[in-house]
Amino acid sequence: MRAAELLDFVSAKRFGLTNIPIPTAAQGEFLVKVSACGICGHDVLARNGKLSADKRHVLGHEISGTVVKAGSDELIHWVGKRVALVQRRPCGKCADCIKGLQTQCRKGPGFYGDDIQGGYAEYVIADPMNTAILPDSIDDTTGSILACAIGTGIRAIKAAALNELDVVLITGAGGGVGIHAVEIAASKNLKVIAQTSSKSKIEMLLEAGATKVLVNPSNEEIRQAAKSLGRDRGVDAVIELTGSPTFQSSLRSIRPRGKLVLVGNTIPEEIGVSLGLIILKELQIIGSANADLKDLNEAIRLVESGEVKPIVSKTYQLEDINQAHSDLDNRSFAGRLVIRLKS
Repeated sequence: MRAAELLDFVSAKRFGLTNIPIPTAAQGEFLVKVSACGICGHDVLARNGKLSADKRHVLGHEISGTVVKAGSDELIHWVGKRVALVQRRPCGKCADCIKGLQTQCRKGPGFYGDDIQGGYAEYVIADPMNTAILPDSIDDTTGSILACAIGTGIRAIKAAALNELDVVLITGAGGGVGIHAVEIAASKNLKVIAQTSSKSKIEMLLEAGATKVLVNPSNEEIRQAAKSLGRDRGVDAVIELTGSPTFQSSLRSIRPRGKLVLVGNTIPEEIGVSLGLIILKELQIIGSANADLKDLNEAIRLVESGEVKPIVSKTYQLEDINQAHSDLDNRSFAGRLVIRLKS
């Protein structure tokens, strides 16, 4: 099968097309013919050698496709189903899985593109624990971004435990996860302050449901925006999608006993944290990882109902993978870029 392998961590053309064996579905697994695969900031970190992926890896964890072969008889009914996949394949048996913490499972096959072959290829292996059936109303391209670009925001906003009309700051709001997080928050009747680094994304963020859009704001500008929305002491929560570049200002923007939900880590590095600020304001810092199957199914429901409208800015063929990553680095778009593997 055709696949785009990671060749090195430094050149402009870091991926090369190659032919690798089609994987074999074992007992309890099925083979999925990939239709589309989204491109995520996680892929960029892996491409730059910042994660566990090594050379010759096939990246890509935002996957949709069609089940074409079952590895055991009990899964025959999956064959022919159009599906979307969760990024991490859990084992279903460990203590974390039994507690419903599939995102913390480290005994299963693992994360596409990091631990197992990803979706920059014509086929991948999946199983019922990380697979949701796509309805006819959702096309393959949209289906590929449901778990990561939308499910990640669902999980983070759920972790913030907000009430209607609460004020939430979303950093990195113009990115693939960010703009959908704005839509999700707006669908829950939250007041959204969207923070972005690009003036060109203001109109799109307002259309997505942002109450206010701030471009590279100072701490004072964030506080004033919160005050104008009825929060004199700061926002109720922050969905932190950028990480170190905005973490400090995000932390200072939160009202006493508010929450910061940390999702993104665009520049992996250690940062200093004011422990006194966290103690005195009794703040909560919560980590939120990738979506699980419940989050993916919730994403499907929100898209089917029209409450969230997935935004795919551009699609590419597999042979254009290097150009797609170059466009992603330029950050001149909002939403997701997607590789199409099915004509």
